[in-house]
Amino acid sequence: PQAEALAGIVAVDAAVNFDIADNDVVARLSGRRVCKTCSQNYHVDYMKPKVDGKCDKCGSDLFIREDDKIESITKRLEVYRAQTAPLISYYRNLNKLTDIDARPASGIILESFKKLFPAK
Repeated sequence: PQAEALAGIVAVDAAVNFDIADNDVVARLSGRRVCKTCSQNYHVDYMKPKVDGKCDKCGSDLFIREDDKIESITKRLEVYRAQTAPLISYYRNLNKLTDIDARPASGIILESFKKLFPAK
């Protein structure tokens, strides 16, 4: 219903599905760490701080956000499956969906997106 309502307001030329398995989503989100003072982001696998548990910029402690805890991630994935995932079929049936592999590092994903949808 949301996609159909949107189509009544604006022409949708394309939709993008950032394709990634649930276990990879859990690993990505649960590995995120945030500085309590300056909000700088880190990741235990992809962007480690120089000193474990400490911000490179200001030296403050890093923490795990509530929405990055396994229980929260699992709930978010359930909501996604129920409410958002049906849009994949909707736009695929209209031949407007492009899948992008969302498993690599974020910079690689961004480059894939830019190649498919270059800035005008």
